[in-house]
Amino acid sequence: MNATTYGRIVPASWLIWPATAAALGLVMLGAGLVALVPLIAIAAVAALLAARMQVSALLLLGVALLVDNPGERPYAGLWQSPLSALGSLLYDNLHRHTGIDALRVSALELLAGGLLLLLAVRKRRGDRLDDPTNLGVVPNPMKVAFAVYFAAMVWLEGYGLARGGDFRNSLWQIRQLFWLPLLGVLFGHALKTAGARVALLRIVMVVAWVRCLLGIYFVNVIATPGGLEIEYAMTHSDTILSVVAMLIGLAALVERLSIGHVVMNVLLQPVLVWGLLVNDRRLALVALAGGGLTLVLLGPPMLRRRLKRSLLVMVPVGILYVAIGWHSSAAIFGPVATLRGMSSSEDVSSQTRDIENYNLIQTLKAHPILGSGFGHEYNEVVQAYRIDSVFAQYRFIAHNSVLWLLSIAGWLGFAAVWAVFPVGVLVAIAVHRASTTPVDRIVAFATVAAILSLMVQAWGDMGLQSWMGILVVTSLMGATGAMYTAQQRTGELA
Repeated sequence: MNATTYGRIVPASWLIWPATAAALGLVMLGAGLVALVPLIAIAAVAALLAARMQVSALLLLGVALLVDNPGERPYAGLWQSPLSALGSLLYDNLHRHTGIDALRVSALELLAGGLLLLLAVRKRRGDRLDDPTNLGVVPNPMKVAFAVYFAAMVWLEGYGLARGGDFRNSLWQIRQLFWLPLLGVLFGHALKTAGARVALLRIVMVVAWVRCLLGIYFVNVIATPGGLEIEYAMTHSDTILSVVAMLIGLAALVERLSIGHVVMNVLLQPVLVWGLLVNDRRLALVALAGGGLTLVLLGPPMLRRRLKRSLLVMVPVGILYVAIGWHSSAAIFGPVATLRGMSSSEDVSSQTRDIENYNLIQTLKAHPILGSGFGHEYNEVVQAYRIDSVFAQYRFIAHNSVLWLLSIAGWLGFAAVWAVFPVGVLVAIAVHRASTTPVDRIVAFATVAAILSLMVQAWGDMGLQSWMGILVVTSLMGATGAMYTAQQRTGELA
């Protein structure tokens, strides 16, 4: 079946009917979101059938990154932004909106699964709507890494249940992890063209900019005037998105110093920096430092030479700045306070994390090779504070996602799962070196930066349970994988 035939079966003009139905459904908002679910479902199915995969995948990605995930308690749970209702509809399990108890999946998972199924059907029928040049999908190393990752997930789930694990809690543990290779394959199929990659970069930057504006608005218009005490504005996941967006903007300047890129950064960077400051996440500095170092290492030699000269001035000034501000509470020394907090273990949060990490290491020692499998709690050898009265499941997922996964999977399973990240970095570096266009080099660099940001977040605070982090990383990995395949076929890749 070719694209023309497919177009006759589901003509694009048919989209006017589900769009009209969805618009009429908005009038029914007074009846609640339940009334909208069937209409939105009809519109979504019709749109998926008619549209190219890259359009559907990018639309799903943009909406999923933009809306608020209620499970992460954005804005400290004190404010409902205009994006909260749609976020609840997309991220919450559908049984909460429909009353159908069997629907223990979110609309996001349902839509992603539908895209994968549609992709399989189109490939089975030989439809060229999404791949007119038939260049293939992800490269062999990425494909193997995704396959090994997925097999390890299936094994750890079955192994954990065989050892008496709790099935319901195992699904909670594995949820975002399960979707990582599937989304990587989906985006690898969808983001093959240069236009799709440009759209991907724009989505990441624009969505990060909007979400930072919302965080700034919440702090300065809602929280501060209302006398609300808050510890953060947005979520930990927003750190990944904002850092990657900042680095993409800087990479654009490095690749091509043009008026357009300068204007873009002038509009983009102040808002993103302000957003990171109001969000007050210490891990952002680590991710930014890692991404900045990567940009220098992958950038042109001229950039490294200029950096060396700049360091002769910047390092002494930076040391003096840190020394003066180390014990100061002045706003101008805010970054120093953040740095001091990262290096200190005196606060209660750091102490409890240390205890939790110790417990994870002891859990690993009990089953060092194969781990405990999903569905099991970590062993609380040393107890910090009892929170089971308010959160009975707290021992099923730990803050340090890396040590937690290691305790669950053991050294063997962890190696099989974690290999997807170094493989992704190596593929991205190879693509960056072989690419001849700025856009492709920026996408390859952004892939490395996103993986580093996710790994930092995984070590610091439940990064592997972040939908936003998984979506950002898999979309960039998929796009880079598609470029690797194209470069292999054209002989660009040495």
